[in-house]
Amino acid sequence: MRCWIALHISITTEPTVPAQPGAAVMDEAALQQALVSLALGFTPHVALVDEAVLLDVTGSLRLFGGLASLMQALAKRTEAFLDMHQLQAQLARAQGANSLVALGRLRHQARTSNGIQRVADLPLYTLTAARPHLDVLERIGCRHWGDLLNLPRDGMARRFGAGLLQALDRARGSAPDDYPWLTLPEHFEEKLELNALVTQAPALMTGVAGLLVKLQAWLIGRQSGLCALKLIWHLDKRRDVAPTGELEVRTAQPAQDLRHVSRLIAEHLAQQVLPAPVHALTLRSLVTESLTDSAAATASLLMEERRQGDSVVELVERLSARLGDAKVQAWEACNDHRPEQMQRWIRAAEVFKTRRTLKSAVRRTGPMTSSMASGQTEALYPTWLLPEPLQLQTVGNSPVYQGKLTRLAGPQRLEAAEWLLAEGSTARQAGLCARPWALRDYFVYRSQQGSLLWIYSERLGSAQQQARQRAWYLHGFFT
Repeated sequence: MRCWIALHISITTEPTVPAQPGAAVMDEAALQQALVSLALGFTPHVALVDEAVLLDVTGSLRLFGGLASLMQALAKRTEAFLDMHQLQAQLARAQGANSLVALGRLRHQARTSNGIQRVADLPLYTLTAARPHLDVLERIGCRHWGDLLNLPRDGMARRFGAGLLQALDRARGSAPDDYPWLTLPEHFEEKLELNALVTQAPALMTGVAGLLVKLQAWLIGRQSGLCALKLIWHLDKRRDVAPTGELEVRTAQPAQDLRHVSRLIAEHLAQQVLPAPVHALTLRSLVTESLTDSAAATASLLMEERRQGDSVVELVERLSARLGDAKVQAWEACNDHRPEQMQRWIRAAEVFKTRRTLKSAVRRTGPMTSSMASGQTEALYPTWLLPEPLQLQTVGNSPVYQGKLTRLAGPQRLEAAEWLLAEGSTARQAGLCARPWALRDYFVYRSQQGSLLWIYSERLGSAQQQARQRAWYLHGFFT
């Protein structure tokens, strides 16, 4: 047995409630398109008929645990979507064995609160094909669907046309419900004409908010997360400026909740200077990632595992948008045994991008081995390295730093020949290493104050050098 759901969404206005800042402004047509995208997350059979969105959920009932659970999940997702974007709207829904029954019950609920169980008792105004003939039908005593079913078929076809007869056959279930099913495009692109010319870039966020609502509905329908988008603003035609300006925003993690993306766009727009007034906006998705096999995909619109506040990734992206990528840096481990070259400072956005790429590779190829995932961990390395090693005084052949030191571990031997120094002359010119050759024995010492020190001595290689005293250097601290 087939099962259909009819949905209708209408905007409700409350004059006593002022519009909140940042709330999206949408008309019912745009909101209905967003509802289509949300519905496509539950079934691929979605059609837009007159004022309603029709869903054939026959094939989805088992997946969602029955009709009641499916309708509850659909209503919950829609309410969460409206609340997130501060949209005041009301969702009406009805169910039937075919599309015309579900649509008829939905239209009847819009006029009265009395629910009708029997299809024969539905008023004729709820049947689209009967609306042009309501006056005539009422004069002959036909006011409900059941009255039409009692009329002779041949006479009804001659008097009212074949369309009404075909609609009755579909309502009776003797004719199939065939619709051109709606599909979401592979890439999102939407253009918005602004109500007035905008001269200040931050003021464009009012239009961007409405476009992000449609983008998020598209992402939910495709069960995808956004990784990159492009915002294009169309400038008023002038001979001395380009016709458009654009902005690209990228995230380290695929996002379906676009509040973070909205904040990133606002940070970038705050630094833009418009050379001419803007009359239209275009929002385009560049990179998306499917969330169907990801831990980020949940049954609800709001990620159930989301913690309060922004994540580290979101904070870094906001700071990078506000201060510039070059001013927000993070360290990255390097595959090098020399302490000075074990890490480097790069743009923080690049670090998260690299980590995301590695996670994607792990999902495709499986977990990395321990040697791939991390370097050798047998050696002990300090938390802080000095910019330049500090030569220490010695007592006998032992180092001294703020008093006598106690050796805890070592030696850990390190040898760096000139061929390891990335073309020794180039490395020396860049200040990477003052000497082309390094022979060191590293030790862990504890000072009288309780701190742990990383100290090395230059290893002596010949019998003549063995006679002279070794030099000791403080290279780092353990914290």
